[in-house]
Amino acid sequence: MMHCKLKSLGLTLIELLLSLAIVTILMALSVPSYSAYVNKNKLCNLTRQLVEALNVTKQLAIARGVPHYFNVQINNSVMTAGESCWVISQFENCDCFTSSALCQSKYGQVSATINDIELSTNRSQLSFSPLFGMTNGTTYHLVSGGFATKVIVSTQGRIRICMDRGESAIYAPC
Repeated sequence: MMHCKLKSLGLTLIELLLSLAIVTILMALSVPSYSAYVNKNKLCNLTRQLVEALNVTKQLAIARGVPHYFNVQINNSVMTAGESCWVISQFENCDCFTSSALCQSKYGQVSATINDIELSTNRSQLSFSPLFGMTNGTTYHLVSGGFATKVIVSTQGRIRICMDRGESAIYAPC
C-alpha cells in the first residue's frame, strides 16, 4: 500500500501572525516620516498661495493705478486656537474674519481660514503702491511641525522665499 502525503497550500497561523507583526512594525516606523512629509507639503502649498496673493495685490495696484492692501489677521483667542487669514482689497483695514461687502466690492479676495499652520508677520497690513508696486515691506513666517518658511517682501516690492527650518527641494535655506 502506498501512502500519499497531501501538501497543504495554505498558511499556518504562526506564519500569518509573523507576517502581520512585520507589517505592523514597518507601518509604525513609516508614520513619523509620512507626518513630516504631510507637514512640509501643507507648508509649501500655503507659502505658494501667500506669494500668489501678494503678486496679485501688486499687479492690481499697478494695473489700476491706485494703492492696494494685503491685510493679514491672526486670531489667537482661546476659542479659535490660532486661526489666520488674509484679504486683498483696495481699501485699508479690511478684516478677513468679518470682511464687509465694501472690502470685497472692488476685487477683494479672502483666503480660507488657516488653522494648522502658524502664520506670523511683523506688519499686518502691507500696502502696494501703483508706482512699480513698491511697498512698506514686511516678513511673513509660516511654521508647520519641524518646518518653517519665510516670505520677505522688500520695499521695492520684490518677494523672496526661503526655508527657515527644515529642508526642501523647492526653497533655498535662509
